[in-house]
Amino acid sequence: MKKSLSALIPNSFIKKYSFRPPEPAKYAFEFRDKKYHFFPIINGQRKQIFNYYLQIDSYVLKNDKICVPIIHFSGLQNTKTEVSLSKECLFSSKSFQCDFEKLTQRNRTLVIFSHANASDLGDVYFFGEKISIEYGVDFIAYDYTGYGIGVGQYKVSEQQTYDDLQSVVSFAINKLNYSLNQIILWGFSLGSGPATEIATRFGGLAGLILQAPIASIYSWFGEGDYGNQDMYVNHKKIKNVQSNILIIHGDQDKIVGHQHSEKLYNNYMQHNDGGKIQFILVKDAGHNDLQFYIERGEDDLGAQIHNFLRKKGGGAFSEMENKLLNQSYLKEHIPGQNIYQCNSLRKYSSSQELQIKKAHSFFSFCTCD
Repeated sequence: MKKSLSALIPNSFIKKYSFRPPEPAKYAFEFRDKKYHFFPIINGQRKQIFNYYLQIDSYVLKNDKICVPIIHFSGLQNTKTEVSLSKECLFSSKSFQCDFEKLTQRNRTLVIFSHANASDLGDVYFFGEKISIEYGVDFIAYDYTGYGIGVGQYKVSEQQTYDDLQSVVSFAINKLNYSLNQIILWGFSLGSGPATEIATRFGGLAGLILQAPIASIYSWFGEGDYGNQDMYVNHKKIKNVQSNILIIHGDQDKIVGHQHSEKLYNNYMQHNDGGKIQFILVKDAGHNDLQFYIERGEDDLGAQIHNFLRKKGGGAFSEMENKLLNQSYLKEHIPGQNIYQCNSLRKYSSSQELQIKKAHSFFSFCTCD
């Protein structure tokens, strides 16, 4: 019965169901003043963002196979500007004094967040902002190739999401100057797939957080060994993760039952010492509202997340890790613009040439009206 279930669910259906980027995208990237700017779209309108406490930078990693928009929250910004007076600005609802005190205690830990299906940076922006302030960490949110500003123009696949996240990790280390032992991968739902896979490749990471994770794609439809056709087989991979692991799941999750997390935890414990893994079952939390319990940073859940985010990884790069980081880093930088390309693109040395290039589809693709 268990094995026959796989024959009843076509693999093409699973792949189509697994990747459902919002259309249209819930945000826009605009290139001006020699850099990219991020705008969430609310009720069909682009909104100007501003935060008193954080520096927010936008980037795009791109080549012929990869298009990964990134927003990066870091540091402390307490200088008011004209844009802060705009009625369309989006402000934190917490008091300035409370958040200022939290941000003065920030450390150099970086969370790289892999989002759920049917989501994009327009959804993740507000979560990232709150996590960065509440827990005093830097935060990167990114879109998978084929999501967001790349929807309909790039192919989405399991392997592609792995390449996307590995490129973001490499970018964070090579361009943003983080160390591997300062980076925590955080995967929500479908995002637990790329987060777990990349965590198996880099033993020196500070940690892996899995929020309402899946055991595998086919596990949504029933138990069984589906062999090579299954996707995101986290329950098999998790035993190979060397860094610290924190699993968080709601006990009322009707979309991805907490049995998925229990399976991950139990499979890890069968092969490893339990000292590196924690499993928190959050009372009364569902799938999509689990983030609100996390954002508050209160009670035992908040304390455990705070403690986890202060842990450091091994830090040393193995020869294989170095090779992976170098292979996945998109080295080419076009001067004056926050966009990184493969070496197949020639460098432009003059402002005139840059203007010519900007007129072509390469730039118009990344500029959303």
